[in-house]
Amino acid sequence: MKRRDFLKALGVATLVGAVQSKDVPGQRRNSRRRPDVIFIAIEDIAPLMGCYGHPVVKTPNIDALASRGVVFSNAYCQVAVCNPSRASVSTALRPGKLGVFGNSVDWRRRIPAAMLTLPEFFRDNGYETVICGKIHHHQRYFKDASEQAQQREDRMWNRTLRAKSKGSTKPAIRPKAKRPPWLEEDHYIARSLKWGPTGLTDGQQRDGAIAHAVAEELSSRREKPLFMAVGFHSPHYELRAPDKYFEMYPPEEIVLPENPANDLADVPHKYSTFNTTDDRWLSKAEKRQVIAAYYACLSYVDTCVGIIMDALKQTGRENETIVCLWGDHGMHMGEHFLFRKYTLFENAARVPLVIAAPGAAKAGAVCNRLVELIDMYPTLADLAGLGVPGGLEGTSMRPVLQEPDRPWKKAAFTSQSSTNHSLRTERWRYTEWGGSENAELYDHDNDPGEFNNLAEDPRHSATVAELSRLLKAGWKSALPRSKQQFCTTS
Repeated sequence: MKRRDFLKALGVATLVGAVQSKDVPGQRRNSRRRPDVIFIAIEDIAPLMGCYGHPVVKTPNIDALASRGVVFSNAYCQVAVCNPSRASVSTALRPGKLGVFGNSVDWRRRIPAAMLTLPEFFRDNGYETVICGKIHHHQRYFKDASEQAQQREDRMWNRTLRAKSKGSTKPAIRPKAKRPPWLEEDHYIARSLKWGPTGLTDGQQRDGAIAHAVAEELSSRREKPLFMAVGFHSPHYELRAPDKYFEMYPPEEIVLPENPANDLADVPHKYSTFNTTDDRWLSKAEKRQVIAAYYACLSYVDTCVGIIMDALKQTGRENETIVCLWGDHGMHMGEHFLFRKYTLFENAARVPLVIAAPGAAKAGAVCNRLVELIDMYPTLADLAGLGVPGGLEGTSMRPVLQEPDRPWKKAAFTSQSSTNHSLRTERWRYTEWGGSENAELYDHDNDPGEFNNLAEDPRHSATVAELSRLLKAGWKSALPRSKQQFCTTS
């Protein structure tokens, strides 16, 4: 490195250090220990908690976490299905860069050789990385899995905590109607459409076992700072939880979503059996049962979060720990006559994201700015004082953690394939299925349910043109102005 470049880099590093010392109240310049990180992933969870204003679902523990952190009300995933969403989280690379849009492609084979994943980055910076539960898909899910890719996964973690269900469960409830002729017997939908109480205690069921294993881990003393990754499986189908959570949500009290009769007539895309089978197979009474089961699973996983948060409080490190709780994508529960995930509607693209961290905004703040799951990697690196590595396609959210109302991104981007993409601005959702000739435009100021597609309305042609240009220009063009000048990735 040339002396001029070295001095320039040294100056930037000094400036970053000075800003961090100034921004984080009470932080010592020569701190003995970096903050621990608890990274909690919840599978298939829509933002239906109390802290997101839901009137029915009871989530007191997540709400308590939100009351001492920041709730991001407009957070979006990069693909509304598990594997590609988690791939973007772990790499801070977008689906187009990785070439991963579905569950069968091993993203670990597509990472640039010199790049570090999120846990690798923390491990290489002196953290002990520990995992319990599902953060990434297991190798058996991938058609192109390899030993080298699994070795890359193993390198991410110093240790893996094992936690499984204990005890036999009650039989699950299944649809009473016969299996539809269009649905093969061994199809994922036919196998997974089950719900009902398990008869197990909280700790006997898998997510409870995970929570207790993590709580025990947090109680141990260690020299290194900890990056603790926790992956809960509820409320992923099958929708099973201990009995007491089902008692909280009587199905007869569940209100089904209201959809216009011709809701999907103006949508230039035909959704597959993956999204339409549950609606066609289930009776109205069964739909209420399924939604009640989803709510029950949310309350169960909330209890599991509470076990971890209680254990953290017992350590005395609660105020020195970064806690990041997120969902890999949202879910449909009958909205637009659709169930499950993998759409480009708000129901699937919008996710819960709560961050409690030293130096964040005042407790209980809500940030209404647009953020993306891909932003978590650079954010956690930044908050931990490690600096943000180059080559990432996400943006540190630290500025909006500290000042939630400041101007931020113009748009958040979600894809369904290499040709189908959507963006969300603070007012609009705009989607293209293959191109601008097959588009959707929804005005969230007047149509938050996304029922009235305005893309063909001449009165909105200028908006369509503007958002189409932004969609094609991509994520760099949507960055905050202060970030654009530092964006050098290809």
